This record gives sequence, C-alpha cells and structure tokens, in this order.
Amino acid sequence: MPQRGLLVRCLLCGVFVVLLGAGPRDLAEYPEADAVAKKIIEDTQTLLLREVPDKGPAAALTQCSAVTVSLAQHYEPQGWRVSRTSLKPRRSADAPDIHQRKILTDFATLKEKGRFQPDVPNVYLDVEDGKRTLRYLRPILITDYVCLQCHGRTEDLLPAVRERLQQLYPHDRATGYQLNDLCGAVSIDIPLPEE
Repeated sequence: MPQRGLLVRCLLCGVFVVLLGAGPRDLAEYPEADAVAKKIIEDTQTLLLREVPDKGPAAALTQCSAVTVSLAQHYEPQGWRVSRTSLKPRRSADAPDIHQRKILTDFATLKEKGRFQPDVPNVYLDVEDGKRTLRYLRPILITDYVCLQCHGRTEDLLPAVRERLQQLYPHDRATGYQLNDLCGAVSIDIPLPEE
C-alpha cells in the first residue's frame, strides 16, 4: 500500500509539472530575444556617444531609432516584431498596446517604490486565438547625459534640437526626463511554433 501512495504522489507531481510547462525564459527563443534587446540598448548608446559630439544633437536626432529599425528589419522575415515603446512616445507608432502599457506602468511603479530591477526584463507567453507569442520587454533608462540633449526638459534643449523635434515629431512627448529615469522599453514579440 505505501508503494501505491508513492505512485499516486509521483503521478500527481508529474501532472503538475506538465500543467506548469516550461516558463517563457526556458523557451529556445528567449536568449536571442534577450541578446537583441541588449544589443539595441548598447548599440544605440554607443552610436549616440559617437554621433552627438561629431554632428551635434539636432543632426543626430534620428540616430536614436536607427539601431532598432535595422534590427527590426533583420528579424521581420522570421515573424518577429522588434520595436521600442514608451508611455511618452516620440512617434505615435511607438505608443504602447494595452499589454505594453500595463508592463511599463508596472516598471514605473516598481521604480517609484525602489524595487525596480532595470536588468530584469518582463517576459511572458501570450495566447490569442490559439496562437502563442513570446512577449518580451526590457526597460530603457536614461543612463547618460547625451540622452538628455534630446530627451531632457524642453526649456533646456538647444533651439536647433527643439526646432528639429517639431519638424520630425510634431506630437513628441519624449522630453522632460532626468538622468536614470525610465523612458520606455525594447519590445520583442516572437510567434512560437504550434505545440
């Protein structure tokens, strides 16, 4: 009889593990999504640290999105959607969807409470109409003063930057930041194969 009880417990544990399944960080796509998001953030900062001193902030303004656009185009044939999003987007195309808005709001709340971990992305599985999608968001912080030359307080921006922002992004909301502020997230959606 004790063996039967052990067998039942083992079967129940097995069912529990199957029901839980692998977490989103266990999926084969996760490490690549994580690497792409980190690359976007690091390459953007490297590019800006080079371009702003050489060309000035007004001329380098469009470089901020160049890295993301390039990687988005690279992964598009695989069905990936790579973008940046923010509660204060520079372009309306970068406005968050309902899921992104919730996560960005959660990031901001955690930051206010001192519990924010900027190196920990939000990763989850989204199932809609039977299709599974790995949804990944890595926070973007204002980590260097070079970022504030285009994202700082409007009154502190150079006149040429304010003018260029008005030309390129007439509905810009991505200003008013300070150093170490959360300004958005790299968002990556990856369609997953059917199970």
